[in-house]
Amino acid sequence: MRQTVRNQPVNPYYNSAFITGKRILERRHLAGKIPALPAEDHLRKSVSASTSFFLALRLFYRRLGIMLTANVLWIVSSLPLVTLPAATGALFYLAHRLVLEERQRDPHYARTGDFWIGFRLYGWRSTWLFLLQLAAFAIIAAVLRFYWTSPLELLRWLAGPVFLILIVWLGVQIYLFPLLIVFPEQSTPAIIRRAFIYVITYPLYTLLLLVWMVLLTVICLVLAGPVLLVLFALLALIQTVALRVLRVAHGEIEQPKS
Repeated sequence: MRQTVRNQPVNPYYNSAFITGKRILERRHLAGKIPALPAEDHLRKSVSASTSFFLALRLFYRRLGIMLTANVLWIVSSLPLVTLPAATGALFYLAHRLVLEERQRDPHYARTGDFWIGFRLYGWRSTWLFLLQLAAFAIIAAVLRFYWTSPLELLRWLAGPVFLILIVWLGVQIYLFPLLIVFPEQSTPAIIRRAFIYVITYPLYTLLLLVWMVLLTVICLVLAGPVLLVLFALLALIQTVALRVLRVAHGEIEQPKS
């Protein structure tokens, strides 16, 4: 599984076209035509949910075409429902490839075909992870309902701690699929454990990200229509960027040299 990224098709004109394109973009940045994405060096000192959220928005705007296409592919490939988890893994894989290209100058540039590559590579594991997520939600919801509706006041008090467990589990969801893509060699329990560690290590960061994502989802659902054609891809990109910010803060990711 570690060779999946290495085997991605490389742009045959990378050595010349990439450098030329980079210079053009730099000139446009200087001219103020395209907003440059900020460097990530400052993230080693602090992490900010708003920084991650708006960085993902800017990246989404820069690559609107491919992300819009990915969102449509996700909707279409999720229609049978049984393929929803595999399509979700494919969407996160494409978001991961895009972030690598934009933030680490990966020569294996992101393309629409990465969606289907991710579908094949992570389909089964995404399905397994999705089923575990649903099972955990069902158990927590059943326990919460039991304590909340209990005739004993003492048991009703336990609904509070169970609700906190639900919030923590919601926070874990932010990092699960991005971690599955970044660490394909790790087992599903190991990925869940790593996501849980991120949540308890950065509780405020995770909580604020949840709030931002919920607000974004509510706004898109209220507006409805064409806005829904970008919602799911945008959420995947926000989660992918959020994980990268934490990994940069931990020193797990080295900044590419200029």
